[in-house]
Amino acid sequence: MKLFAEFTFETETAETIYMALLPELDDRFSQRSAIDLSLEDKNKLVLSVKAEDAVSLRSALNAWFRLIQIAQEVLETTHEVSS
Repeated sequence: MKLFAEFTFETETAETIYMALLPELDDRFSQRSAIDLSLEDKNKLVLSVKAEDAVSLRSALNAWFRLIQIAQEVLETTHEVSS
């Protein structure tokens, strides 16, 4: 893989988001990119993306940023409802 990007998300819900998205790692997103999602500590979620080209990198990042954002929004919404 030629390109690499890594992002760290610091949030109190990192562990919950990690567990929610873990099954998505089993699905092969693209043959031109590889995704790794890890939990650095209780509050740090690390997304690593390797790709063959810029188009694949952008596509993978957009998809995974959106998955993380949706998981966070769902957690915030359920927290608001239960409060």
